[in-house]
Amino acid sequence: MTNSYKVRIRINGNFCSVFDDDCYIFKYFFDYRIIKAKVGFPKSVLDKIINVLEENKINYEIVGEEKEVDFKKLNNYKKFFELGLKKDYKENFYDAILDKIKSANDEQLDDILNYIIKVLDE
Repeated sequence: MTNSYKVRIRINGNFCSVFDDDCYIFKYFFDYRIIKAKVGFPKSVLDKIINVLEENKINYEIVGEEKEVDFKKLNNYKKFFELGLKKDYKENFYDAILDKIKSANDEQLDDILNYIIKVLDE
């Protein structure tokens, strides 16, 4: 992890961004899509985001606004980072499997579906 265990929110006009490890916390709570190690969202939802971070005791800083919240030893950053990382991995894995299924020919698709049904019925 490249982070000191706090979410850094950067505001640029009416838009906000988080980068790198912080993205996975946003993936976990808000299901935001991570693009090139960045998550962006409108400033209009910032209060909602701050409420979620505070309710879950996640340290955060709003860069450039001199606002920082530190829950000290109660900080849950690492916990939710790991949960977000797992969620992102699973979604990417599911997407890759679906892409393969979509490209399968009829015979392969029949085999895949029969295998799935067999496993689920066990």
